[in-house]
Amino acid sequence: MKKSNNAYSLLEVVIATFLMGLAIIPAMNFMTSAIHARQELETWNQMNLLAVSKLEEQLSIAAADFLEGSDSGTFSNPGLNGIRYTATRTTSAVDGGITDQLMVLTVTVWDDENGNSSVDSDEPQVSYATKLASMALYQDGT
Repeated sequence: MKKSNNAYSLLEVVIATFLMGLAIIPAMNFMTSAIHARQELETWNQMNLLAVSKLEEQLSIAAADFLEGSDSGTFSNPGLNGIRYTATRTTSAVDGGITDQLMVLTVTVWDDENGNSSVDSDEPQVSYATKLASMALYQDGT
């Protein structure tokens, strides 16, 4: 009777395990990078949505009374810790406005990574600006 030799030797198992380890390490590094990139993209997406929302809010304030002003703060929604904003409404010619005729609205949203409440050049930030013309006819409601 002939003995069957279909089993794997210990050396073959060790080599196969080593090769699998070599293949898994780069895959794990890729997964870590992909997770980090997804988190960054999610933060950018949130900042864009929040900036547009804050700009719409500033537009409604300006359309109602055409008064200059500024606002800043944080967003209170859970998961938005560290995301701050500044918003300005001005008719200054330096900023591109026309006194009593054209208002410039600017909103900047940033991820305040260092917690100093100011926009730093190395922090992710999104800025939007628009202009609003003074329409006395609309303001009077007639």
